Amino acid sequence: MARISYRNKIRLKKLLRALLILAGCLLVLSIVMTIYLEPYILYDRDGAHLSLSQETSEASVPAESQIRPVVENPQIVYSQGAPVEKSIQEMGGYYITTAMLQKPETVFEEIKAIQEPCAVMIQLKSIFGNFYYSSSIAGAPKADVAVSVIDEMISYLSDNGFYLIAEIPAFTDPVFALDHQSCGLPLSSGALWMDESGCYWLDPANENVQSFLMQIARELANRGFHEIAFSHFRFPDTTSISYSSEKSKTDIIADAASQLTSFFANSSTVLSFVTDAEDFPVSTCTGRIYINDVAGSRVEHYVQLYSEPQTLREIVFITNSRDTRFEEQAVLRPLIAD
Repeated sequence: MARISYRNKIRLKKLLRALLILAGCLLVLSIVMTIYLEPYILYDRDGAHLSLSQETSEASVPAESQIRPVVENPQIVYSQGAPVEKSIQEMGGYYITTAMLQKPETVFEEIKAIQEPCAVMIQLKSIFGNFYYSSSIAGAPKADVAVSVIDEMISYLSDNGFYLIAEIPAFTDPVFALDHQSCGLPLSSGALWMDESGCYWLDPANENVQSFLMQIARELANRGFHEIAFSHFRFPDTTSISYSSEKSKTDIIADAASQLTSFFANSSTVLSFVTDAEDFPVSTCTGRIYINDVAGSRVEHYVQLYSEPQTLREIVFITNSRDTRFEEQAVLRPLIAD
């Protein structure tokens, strides 16, 4: 094995020392250059780039944080995740009754079979006051069905881009009437008036009744519903009720509708009504009018009747009829045929 001479060892040590000094100098130089050029390095999605210009584009300057808006009315509802709204006529859709919800698993399977997101209206409270979802409202009675399945179905619809509409009977609620008898509609004897279905009705002018409806609507909006549609929004057609007011019954209904509409004025939630009453105060509605189960021969009549208000978004017919007079209209059809 060849031995390295002493002279060559000295030369190698000098060379190694020179290389170490050179490497140190290069390291110091690179650190200095990095510090100097830092203001000129721009970062974007493609990586880092060197720009010797001091000017930067507006896109590279971080925007100042926005000031959060002050909410003066704590009851205002702000719905999240609402889709870009189309008309019901464009979307099409289905209607689910409380009778259908007696078998919620079957309804859920039908929902999953729908290929494209559309509008879905669900009756979530019966005329007897039972709630068909897990409500957090104090004293709200649950329907005697698998409510957890309905809750899951609502989440599925919300997560998969469906346009959700909740139908709520407004002024028929035996449970609320019995718990708050001053809110009911009385007979001359003082007892509460009952309709042929065994339901007590509520006073549309009563502030507690209106607050109750607002509470339900707010809860459903926070559950992902884009639209709340109040049905049974009227006085019962009877002379048996003992009711006195300086206002007419039509004006009282109009005032109640205005109160609820104002409640959602600054919200993305749409407030609508289910009615076929020819004297319904349509001018107070900024949402939709849903007309349930009318003959095809009456379609044009209702289109003309409700077509005047500029604030009305749409007239929608709820029907299972295949009458061709419905073809040019917005229609919701029952999810499950009777």
